[in-house]
Amino acid sequence: MFVRDELLFNNVSSSRKKEEKGWVQFRGIMTKPQCSVQLQGQKMYTFVQIDEDTFRAEYLFHARQNPNGAAYGGLIFSQAFAAAERTVPEEFKPNSVHSYFVSAVIYTIPVIYKVRRIRDGKGFITRTVEAIQKDKTCFLLQVSFHKVPNITARQPEKDGMIHQDVMPKVPKPETLMSMKEAVISTKKLVTEGGLVLKPGMLNRLMQLDNKAYVTNNDMFEARCTNLGNWYGYSSDLKPELCVWMKTREPIGDDEKLHRWLLACMSDAILIPAAMSAHFSQGFEDNFHVSLDHCLYFHSHEFRVDDWFLFECKSTVSSGGRAFINGRIWRKDGKLIASCQQEAIIRGKDGQISKL
Repeated sequence: MFVRDELLFNNVSSSRKKEEKGWVQFRGIMTKPQCSVQLQGQKMYTFVQIDEDTFRAEYLFHARQNPNGAAYGGLIFSQAFAAAERTVPEEFKPNSVHSYFVSAVIYTIPVIYKVRRIRDGKGFITRTVEAIQKDKTCFLLQVSFHKVPNITARQPEKDGMIHQDVMPKVPKPETLMSMKEAVISTKKLVTEGGLVLKPGMLNRLMQLDNKAYVTNNDMFEARCTNLGNWYGYSSDLKPELCVWMKTREPIGDDEKLHRWLLACMSDAILIPAAMSAHFSQGFEDNFHVSLDHCLYFHSHEFRVDDWFLFECKSTVSSGGRAFINGRIWRKDGKLIASCQQEAIIRGKDGQISKL
């Protein structure tokens, strides 16, 4: 996950020889990733360690659909989270992560993550992280870690109560088109006149989704359970979406990498879930941005290279701010994580849409 400055200096020749053969340095160890997705994931969380609690991330990228100079918020969220986890013992696992997006993070400039050790207790550890660019704080994160009593036997803390909601009934991922296939087939229908989309949806299809799922080789495969809602041609007018996701290739058995990538993708479709139903009514936005993001881990028994269902629902939008809840389900119905986000969404030319 990190390399020290002096480690880079002292081992540069041997490291370069291995890198030429496909090896990379990840979490202080030279490893050979088995696929391009694993390699990119490791690059995302390889830091230069400046001191005990300060890390520099040099690998950043913009949002898949929005190359405006700002780094993807989910990447910044997960990198800050990874930096915090670097400072706690292995037997502590994250239970909740809270964050605020203070200002845009420019993806062409390295980010400094400064971790502050708030409390080291017997059962819980608390950390805060500042993301800094040009000597200014642009992102804030707080993380709580909970001790796992027996990490070898992987026994959770003794339960006082047990209950869980039921996963929504949706089509299985194997029965659905990939988003790449969906974009190509929907574009064909539109081009041939078999489908007419509202302007906002047409822009999503022809520009944003075409770039994300067809032109670019995205790390994650996504399969929407209701394309009519996604593109608005048969919308039920509910601001909610369900999308199956997994990495395109297996990424190995590093538990932290799976956890950080889940955190990264937890920011991916919350805002689209809030906007889709409005787009179907002709709404067009000219600005949207996340204000905060929270993630709660209910289990650490998951893999992001296995299908998981991302269920998103916006319960309210008013005062220019939309509030969205997300729940992440393992394919067998286990609820592994929940997330929440508030976002600013502004209509084009002052447009207002009401469902």
